[in-house]
Amino acid sequence: MNAITPTRPKQGVAAALKRLTASADWIACKVCIALFMFILVTMVLQIFFRYIFNAPLTWTEELARYLYIWACWCGAPVAMRRGNHVVITVLAERLPRRVIQVIALATQAIALFFLLQLAFQGTILTIRSHTVEAITLPIPWSMIYVAAPISAVLMILVTTEAVSRTLARPEKEIRP
Repeated sequence: MNAITPTRPKQGVAAALKRLTASADWIACKVCIALFMFILVTMVLQIFFRYIFNAPLTWTEELARYLYIWACWCGAPVAMRRGNHVVITVLAERLPRRVIQVIALATQAIALFFLLQLAFQGTILTIRSHTVEAITLPIPWSMIYVAAPISAVLMILVTTEAVSRTLARPEKEIRP
């Protein structure tokens, strides 16, 4: 090992980032499961009250919608980390590995820029909407909007892990 390019700390940071994103992935999955279970309970309540008691609840549809928004934002970093988003690989499969690495890094840089903007602008929107209440629920809109910047921060971590993986293993297969 030479003094100019220490390899141990880079591996340590990459390993720590991988553990962090794996933990965030696990937590986000559990939160998504809980949210979808809560959506199911909410919708069953709505059906029960509407058709059994003939007295529909006014807040269930709105609550289910907001829970779904949160579930989507919680699931986005999970799908990103697992590579479950749509990817078109027709051209990339025919390119040399080095070109694929450059394209992957460019794609990841664009994603980081977008995600930083999403986190920043989402935070501004969350703060500005804190005084506005939802229609039927006594919660501020900021409780709904805060899901976007939280998800953006998680996706920034996932993308940073992907960048470190792309830079660390140029000889292996690279996912953009």
